[in-house]
Amino acid sequence: MEPPSGPASRWHVPWSRLLLAVSLLTFWTSPTTAQLTVEMVPPLAAEGSDVLLFAHNVTKNTLGYAWYRGERVDNTQLIASYRVDINATTNGSVYSGRETLYPNGTLLIQNVTQKDTGSYTLLVTKKDLQTERQTGHLHIHPVLPTPVITSNNSNPREHEDTVVLTCGAETQNTSYMWWINNQSLPNSTRLELSEDKRTLTVFNVTRNDTGPYVCEARNPVSVSRSDPFTLNVLYPVAKPSLQASNTTVTEHEGPVVLTCLTDETGVSIRWFFKGQSLLLAQRMTLSSDNSTLTIDPVSREDTGDYQCEAFNRGNSNRSNPLRLHVKYQWTPESSSDLSVGAIVGIVIGAVAGVALIAALGYFVYTMNTSGASDQRDLTEHKSSDHNHSQGFSDSLPAKVDEVEYSSLNFNAQELKNKATSASPSPTDTETIYSEVKKQ
Repeated sequence: MEPPSGPASRWHVPWSRLLLAVSLLTFWTSPTTAQLTVEMVPPLAAEGSDVLLFAHNVTKNTLGYAWYRGERVDNTQLIASYRVDINATTNGSVYSGRETLYPNGTLLIQNVTQKDTGSYTLLVTKKDLQTERQTGHLHIHPVLPTPVITSNNSNPREHEDTVVLTCGAETQNTSYMWWINNQSLPNSTRLELSEDKRTLTVFNVTRNDTGPYVCEARNPVSVSRSDPFTLNVLYPVAKPSLQASNTTVTEHEGPVVLTCLTDETGVSIRWFFKGQSLLLAQRMTLSSDNSTLTIDPVSREDTGDYQCEAFNRGNSNRSNPLRLHVKYQWTPESSSDLSVGAIVGIVIGAVAGVALIAALGYFVYTMNTSGASDQRDLTEHKSSDHNHSQGFSDSLPAKVDEVEYSSLNFNAQELKNKATSASPSPTDTETIYSEVKKQ
């Protein structure tokens, strides 16, 4: 029995059409909706710049957009919202006046600060009231100021002190690099960097560690390098020596060149004359480094001891004195070169000398006059006593109880010098007796 032709022909599908349908189903895929994304432009934002929060893959049947601060949809953190159908923007509670919401859902933040760092959430509401949301993260980096190198010891002593150098103020997401003498740090057991490389420690400093040092601070948006920093390492200063082109010169001739010799580096030089700081006269000049003193022409006032001193901020050493002799010929005119003080001193000395000579003359005259008078009185007294004694002895009985003699000694030479009479001089020393009757 043959199958019925009518119904059979109604449900029959030709094989060619069936194969075509299968092939189309195999290679056809349903279109997928692109996911909403948020892009930060620029991705690394510097403080003070403008940042765009781009909304990508926004559906076409959008009813509105809303941006929130944080990772949640919270009306207390609403920045701004936008209604597409009425082209209206509404500012939220955390709107700062620097934000602008565009019709395509992109948010602009102007003049960003580090306080703007954080999460931002975009909520897209479709016309069928379905919603999509996406969160983006904004990080604001500070523009680094010029770092300043600081030291824990401004005047370290050689071979004794350890110095810690610090690069600028500490900031987040910042890396540091160091240079010494315009080169990368050498490998040395006396140099040590901290873990973040912000601090450099120099152990047992030497004069070769003076620098200069430079540090560099770097973050994702800026690079800044410090000014050079030099360590003032204190070390003993060796004694300088002093040389002269000529140590004996004639006045008004020259030049005389004094040179201070030292092997030290990083020291300054100063000069001394007669133990005091040298006051430069118009005839004197110093070299640019003060190591050479030139005197031209030479004056008698330049006679004396000269010294030079080498010094740094912590130590100094002075040379041995070098004497300069200036020969000159005295003339009456040269007396005019004397200072007022010297002239006054000479006058006072002369007056004092005259007064002293006058006093001595008067003293000698007084002594001579007094000596002559005393001798005359003594002679007369001796003669009188002798006569009186002779007369008295004639009248006395033969027996005399007692006569006591007293002797007076005089220097005959002294009497000779004082005597003015022409009587014969006594011997060098003689005794003159006077009789004194015992009572």
